[in-house]
Amino acid sequence: MTWLDRSGWQWLAPPLIGLITLAGHRSRAQADDFSLPKIDEQRLVTAGIRKIAGKHVTLYTDLPAGEVDELPAVFDAAVPMWCKYFGVREADVADWTTVGYVMRDKERFVGTRLYPESLPPFPNGYSTEGQLWIYDQPSAYYRRHLLLHEGTHLFMYRWLGGAGPPWYMEGLAELLGTHRWEKGKLTLGVMPGGKEEVPYWGRVKIVRDEYAAGRGLSLPGIMDYDNNAHLKQEPYGWCWAAAAFLDGHPLTQRAFREMQSDVRLGRAEFAQRLRERLKGDWPAISEDWRLFVVQCDYGYDFARSAIVHRPAVDLPPTGAKVTLASDRGWQSVGFKLEAGKSYRITATGRYTVAGGDKPWPCEAGGVTIRYHNGRPLGMLVGAVKGEEPSAMTPLASPEAIGLATRLTPASSGTLYLAINETSSGLADNRGTLSVEIRPE
Repeated sequence: MTWLDRSGWQWLAPPLIGLITLAGHRSRAQADDFSLPKIDEQRLVTAGIRKIAGKHVTLYTDLPAGEVDELPAVFDAAVPMWCKYFGVREADVADWTTVGYVMRDKERFVGTRLYPESLPPFPNGYSTEGQLWIYDQPSAYYRRHLLLHEGTHLFMYRWLGGAGPPWYMEGLAELLGTHRWEKGKLTLGVMPGGKEEVPYWGRVKIVRDEYAAGRGLSLPGIMDYDNNAHLKQEPYGWCWAAAAFLDGHPLTQRAFREMQSDVRLGRAEFAQRLRERLKGDWPAISEDWRLFVVQCDYGYDFARSAIVHRPAVDLPPTGAKVTLASDRGWQSVGFKLEAGKSYRITATGRYTVAGGDKPWPCEAGGVTIRYHNGRPLGMLVGAVKGEEPSAMTPLASPEAIGLATRLTPASSGTLYLAINETSSGLADNRGTLSVEIRPE
């Protein structure tokens, strides 16, 4: 696997750039910059276009009454959530309004001048100067997703004074566009539990397919997207993945959210600022990113899947015992193993996997009722990781350990252990197992 870093960036410590505050951004984003059009509504009726009004958005559509009529309520429910995420006072946006167009037949909107000739070509949605345009979609979910995606752009430009470089702008719009809408209650920024929750969204599939085709992207490679990248669908998948990872990972979330104050910086300066904030943890972040791309799936749990690192020492001649949590991903045992030497690893203890009303009792051999990555669910697996970073983490291709095994590492490094489990399945596991490592 070649990890594409199209920029050639190195993650070094650059000089710190002076902070630009959000207050400074908002002072530049005056309401006059987002004046809304005057619309002849009687003419629209003649053209078969009707109006659906909410508090913060007025939509014009040529779709018949139905699920589309819920869109203003969805948008209005998102506004206080955008305020909370971006640190904007709700009182400041109380009178904020936008106009949008949900189109099945584009020519109707062109004929009534609701679709300006100045708009560039776009496949699904577009927003500018307080207005948004989206084409009708084959699922109600994806129609809402596009509205929230474009709404995030409008909110950022109006209340932050900018939206950052392409990867950040589109990544946040994808992150905050991914949602649940149940009985009139909205949740933003969700990690979908399965594709049935988000029909026609397809971001997980994009990352999987691109990785399988040998086009896995590094974080710097994604950050190097230019303004034309999003004429294709693949960058939306990668930008969602980067934003979801950086917003969900415990080592990156704070720094990522602090970047909201830097949205008026250029692409290189923005990346430089983020590199500065993350420089101390970058090797761990980079490895966790590669592991996420390899394992990318619905329900991915960034916090529980973050690799647990510990300072490693030489394994005592008599061996050592460690305790492994079943509800976390990869965990360092804190001991180094030497290349070419053999070690006996044995595991004891019972834990539960699969949660629910009837969780399955499990030992280190796993349960053969269900398999993951070709091995029984819950089986103990391990890998030896050297100190030098590698293009692909060895944790992506572990060895089976089970109840007991003889391990002879090909290279020296620290032993890492985990149970064979999907990232989405970690949270409902309960219990620990005891592992003994002894030199032979």
